[in-house]
Amino acid sequence: MHSLSPNKSDFLNLVRWIAALVVVFGHVDMYLGLFGGGSPEGWAAFGYLGSHAHAAVIVFFVLSGYVVTYATERKIVKGDYGFRDYFLDRWSRIYSVLLAAIVVTLILDFIGGKISSAYHDPALIPQDGFVLRLIANVLGVQGIWGYRIQLGSNPALWSVGYEFIYYLLFGGLFFSKQLFRRRWVAPLIVTLALGLIGWKMAAYFFVWLMGALAYYVSRARILVNYPVSSWLVLLTLLVANHLIIFSNILGLPEVLRDVVFAGVIASLLSLDVKYVPPFFRQGRRVKSYMADFSYSIYAFHTPIIFFLCSLLFNGFFKSIPPIISGVMLTAVCVLIARGLFHLTEARRLAYRQLADLAIRRVGL
Repeated sequence: MHSLSPNKSDFLNLVRWIAALVVVFGHVDMYLGLFGGGSPEGWAAFGYLGSHAHAAVIVFFVLSGYVVTYATERKIVKGDYGFRDYFLDRWSRIYSVLLAAIVVTLILDFIGGKISSAYHDPALIPQDGFVLRLIANVLGVQGIWGYRIQLGSNPALWSVGYEFIYYLLFGGLFFSKQLFRRRWVAPLIVTLALGLIGWKMAAYFFVWLMGALAYYVSRARILVNYPVSSWLVLLTLLVANHLIIFSNILGLPEVLRDVVFAGVIASLLSLDVKYVPPFFRQGRRVKSYMADFSYSIYAFHTPIIFFLCSLLFNGFFKSIPPIISGVMLTAVCVLIARGLFHLTEARRLAYRQLADLAIRRVGL
């Protein structure tokens, strides 16, 4: 049975929580800029990091494809594991955080709406179709057909909707022998589903599948079979991000640019990372700790940032250097996400058991 080496697992944890922080940086930069009428002077370094937020989401997609494929195959080898178990695992992964993020968004938006006029600005927060937006986000289809059905002050949930659809599509393909008598039925259904969800979601599904392919390549050790330093892998990822996504030296449209960048990420994940510098090894517990609640950081950060900016920007945040306000906003998001982690990701198994019980009671 193929298993991730401690070094490889450690590297994946590092990339995952750094990507989550980069997304937070991006929205901190965006909201401070919006509330302040533009990026403040001396904000360049923080703004540059935040400008890679979109690339960080692409990293999440590829990492997800890799890790989900690895986890699914590992559980199949360990014992009886089918589509039902897979669905419960994936459902609990998404909804252990998604439902809590929706509740937090509604609470902060309700309180903020009583205090700040920013919550009533359609340029910042959608003012129409609240019930439809709420239903779409609860059902996990807020990214359907390439739209971003934003719920209040939480635009980041669009990619969670993408993930949920990709979990279902991948599960249909992976467990096609269990679900269908004929092998060609699953690919046909998935192809039709890709047509129904729209070209943009379909394109990013192939980005997600690059992670799955990277896992199989790394397992077979076809591409490489020699030690690679995690420093080299990370540096290559950062350079590729700057050239392909940020600078767009290839002159490609956004989706094609993301596909090329995803190919680089997938290639790096297929490498056999054996050498980890001392600093990486010493920080192993920190990386594992941060990676544990990286999803919570992603799901909760935008309503928190918007709430604090709308209430405190004209007073507190204007009285301190912009870099300090950015670091403080980021730290608050991380701390709140860690606190909520104990009710969300840490309770994932309990949510899975509840879902399993509910499914059994309806006879499925």
